[in-house]
Amino acid sequence: MRFDEVLDRSDGPALAEEFAQLRTPGRYILDGVHQMPTGKHWQFRIDIDEVQQRWTLARSGGPDSSYSDGLLHNGDEDVELPFDRSLAATGVVRMAAPDQLRWWGRGSESFSPVLVQHVGTRSILVTFEHRDDPAFRNTLVVDKHDGIARRRFEHGEATVVSGVRPAADNEVLPPARFARLTDWIRPSY
Repeated sequence: MRFDEVLDRSDGPALAEEFAQLRTPGRYILDGVHQMPTGKHWQFRIDIDEVQQRWTLARSGGPDSSYSDGLLHNGDEDVELPFDRSLAATGVVRMAAPDQLRWWGRGSESFSPVLVQHVGTRSILVTFEHRDDPAFRNTLVVDKHDGIARRRFEHGEATVVSGVRPAADNEVLPPARFARLTDWIRPSY
């Protein structure tokens, strides 16, 4: 990765691939919160297994979603999709695979990375800019040890992953329970 220098739009796809290489395939559990521009928020738990190509998303105050056997289950609707497209279709699940964000300047994507920086001791901050308005920017913080995104800021929305842990293939998770948030989630970079 090229740190602390301005990137060209054409650098984006290769950079996305470098971030994909940071991940170790397996099953992971991610906990976090998503805040909308209105200030309202909801918590989530993601159970994702890239090897088995399946995931589940439990949300506080909202419908759960899942993907398995080539089908995205989203509310009352089932949609047939490849695994990588299921990630791109679901917002917060992309935190587990940030290279699947539509921000890397591939094809018709409106955003592309312009700057990569170290943040703290274990994180990488990527700044993305819109191709038609260089003042319109989004940011992403990725843990350099596991390749999972910890913070994403876009269009006035914030997604924060507060916990990540590996899970055994046969581990059965209890139903998701979300404790009331009483303070902001402090960064650990």
